[in-house]
Amino acid sequence: MPMTFRTGITIQAIGDLTPSNVVDLAMAINLRHIEFDPSVFSDITRVIERLNSDQTTIHAPYMEDYKMDLSSQTPEIDKLIEDINHWQTRMNIIGVVVHPPLDAGGDMGKFYDRLDLLPLPLLENMPYQTWEDFLEFFDTIKSNVNNPLGMCFDIPHSFITNGDQFLEVPKEVHNHLSSANGYIHISGGTAEEDTHYPLLTEGNMPFQEVPAFLDRIAFKGTVTMELYPRSFQDIDKILRSYIMMLGISKRRMHKLSVQIKRPFIMRRINNLAKTKQLPSQKS
Repeated sequence: MPMTFRTGITIQAIGDLTPSNVVDLAMAINLRHIEFDPSVFSDITRVIERLNSDQTTIHAPYMEDYKMDLSSQTPEIDKLIEDINHWQTRMNIIGVVVHPPLDAGGDMGKFYDRLDLLPLPLLENMPYQTWEDFLEFFDTIKSNVNNPLGMCFDIPHSFITNGDQFLEVPKEVHNHLSSANGYIHISGGTAEEDTHYPLLTEGNMPFQEVPAFLDRIAFKGTVTMELYPRSFQDIDKILRSYIMMLGISKRRMHKLSVQIKRPFIMRRINNLAKTKQLPSQKS
């Protein structure tokens, strides 16, 4: 059987670009999956007007970039969960990607309770977190919440942690990935830093090993390209990355459609670049 799975892209507010600006471009290439960050809800009316995807996910806030996480004792987290549940059906939200809580003032009881309120929590492996530690964390969460749990396998995080063995996963992780809820983050990166580069551009992660891995585990879930453009020129690299992933997933007609549309999309992006700015690097 040919390997088929959904390929998506992360979308968030970046510089002057709002989530709805990016959704507009995403719908032009018929993007079937989007992973949003919490900034989507500050632009939700315009996003909903444009959004037409098979499914979406939300990436929950984490301390490094958001200065809060699902354990934080702040009303912003409760409002986010309210928004996720309010818009779940309209946005086709299938899950929420979750990092381990790191807020020194956080409350683990709140963390567990909030996981019970979310669509399928997808617990993500972290850089420098061994599989033994990840599975211990997963089992601890599983024993404290009633909600079913899934996993988000972040391939660049595993490359940082496991080096050449970055695609060797424990049986329990394999079982999650092989299910219909299998969920993967992919980007270009290095063994030292989670850079979120477009695929096959910068970085030294051996991406050429990934297609065989997806085939080996009979992957039929969702691969999300977690990419962060640092310039408008990077958006063309992201489009090329998407075209490549469509080829790997055997979405031949969709791949051809995006290849045809790419010059027209880049013309729209060049027009946007005249009025919008992107940050030079992720803050």
